[in-house]
Amino acid sequence: MGKQIPKVIRAQEGMPLEIPGGGYGRRMISLPVSQKMGMGVLYVDRGKSPHRWHTHDDSDKSGSYEVHYPAGFEEGYFVVQGKGVLQWKAEGKVYEEKVETWDTVYFPPGVVESQLLNTSDTPMIVVYAFAPPIKPTK
Repeated sequence: MGKQIPKVIRAQEGMPLEIPGGGYGRRMISLPVSQKMGMGVLYVDRGKSPHRWHTHDDSDKSGSYEVHYPAGFEEGYFVVQGKGVLQWKAEGKVYEEKVETWDTVYFPPGVVESQLLNTSDTPMIVVYAFAPPIKPTK
């Protein structure tokens, strides 16, 4: 296979997302653009979460939102703006760790139930990346 050229994906080409936890954004890279990764951006209002309590075990559905996680799914959040609290459940307890602008959160395959909450006075902006890609749903 020969060399490939870069692809610019315009904002309006991204898949709009309404996240059940109160966030919204756009998935900019996933199938069919890439067969190996995905990427997007989320905007989260104060007191809201880019994704409510969840795991990456199989699928998640709420209203018109639906996602099916492929085997070995892993994800990363890069906090571009804002402050928040990462929460996760393990051994029957809820744990927390503060995050702020420029922090990155890694969610490994098989991650426990978790969520990220915006605790700042401004919208939290999170760039996220994941692999393998998720089949777009609407």
